[in-house]
Amino acid sequence: MNVIPLFRSRRADALRAAARWAAVSVPGHLSARGLAVPTAAVLLLPLAVLLPLVLPWASVWLAPLFLLAAALRLAALVNLALPKAPEPPPLADADLPSLTVLLPLYREAAVVPDLVAAMGRLDYPRHLVEFVVLLEADDPETPTAAARAAPPSGWRIVTCPPGEPKTKPRAVNIGLALTSGEVVVIYDGEDRPEPDQARRAVAALLADPRRAVVQCALAADHGGPWFTRCWASEYNVLFGAILPVLSRLGLPFLLGGTSQFIRRDALMAAGAYCAHNVTEDADLGVRLARLGWTSAAIPSVTWEEAPVTLRAFLQQRRRWIAGHIITALVHLRRPAQTWRDLGPAGSLALLAQLPAATASTAAHPLGLALLLGGDATGWLGLLLGLGYAAALSLYWARGGSVFLLPAFWLLQTAALALALHDVVRQPCRWFKTAHGVAERRAMPPPDSSVG
Repeated sequence: MNVIPLFRSRRADALRAAARWAAVSVPGHLSARGLAVPTAAVLLLPLAVLLPLVLPWASVWLAPLFLLAAALRLAALVNLALPKAPEPPPLADADLPSLTVLLPLYREAAVVPDLVAAMGRLDYPRHLVEFVVLLEADDPETPTAAARAAPPSGWRIVTCPPGEPKTKPRAVNIGLALTSGEVVVIYDGEDRPEPDQARRAVAALLADPRRAVVQCALAADHGGPWFTRCWASEYNVLFGAILPVLSRLGLPFLLGGTSQFIRRDALMAAGAYCAHNVTEDADLGVRLARLGWTSAAIPSVTWEEAPVTLRAFLQQRRRWIAGHIITALVHLRRPAQTWRDLGPAGSLALLAQLPAATASTAAHPLGLALLLGGDATGWLGLLLGLGYAAALSLYWARGGSVFLLPAFWLLQTAALALALHDVVRQPCRWFKTAHGVAERRAMPPPDSSVG
């Protein structure tokens, strides 16, 4: 009997089954699958922000959201002045769990050699790691580049079957269904994690049996136009101040799109990633918290490529904002149940990161105009002053320049307008960010002694 065709048939059947599961892994009431948002609903946001111009007393409606956003930033400022919490010591090789590294790539031929080199520098026993490259069928250039890059033995390349929605989380779910590592991490094509990141993250993950995920810090390793530098400062504030204070307080936070080390059992219990949410990372963080799992952040850095063109920035940011709006809508379908699942502190923490952040972005042009015109008085003036003071102080404390931030936030408001259109018309559209564009510093060659 020829076993090769039989093996191939079974492998193809497993791939098709994985693709079917990948699109529907999350229970319907917790998924963005089938979510329909009417145009009138998204218009409520700009109307709510502009209403205080007509009815000044209406600013009290926005007060709780703006106060939450300011309180989170003030807490982050206080936390920066406190001693950093120590990380758990690294585990001995014999105590390390198996690790699945998922590498979803789409039109990423330019960064494949760098990715192979970056993964080659990870300090983790090679017999415990499986690297799985996830490709799309309509992208012939990336697999060609992968073949030329000659990844080390043990790497697998999986071409995802065509299907909808065509998103990163769908591809990642396919990879999940075909792998078995006890801990799972996703890296994007341009990622360059610090070599000891896996050991540090796994040690932090296993230090608490109720901890589902450890988020590592993300940062840009290059310069660029003014908005690229502001993007880098924003990441510095998010991963260097906001997430650490939430982690220290044991409160849930929105995960980043990469460099998150997750227990497989927790991930699967939560339904894996929502293939219909374009910020599947943020959504997963909420679902894990609702199941009672905790999250932590550590300062191990993954260097990334920031957008260096205005178009790329707006396309990326519109996807992020649309995904955050969709995530908020999904988990506010049954607000009382979400409140019970998360508890008061957890609910307020996520309200500060989702609707409060979105409302602040929407209100920025109005706030800027009122402050510059000297018309910010009463409730509205107090809220605006507190919000801007907290945000600017936090950026200043993290070493960022504050002078360009008002213009940077105006760009985010423009991206919000695009995102509102997407939420109604194309909620699953993935605006792919091109990589391999920026001039990044050269990486050292992989250490042959690692692993």
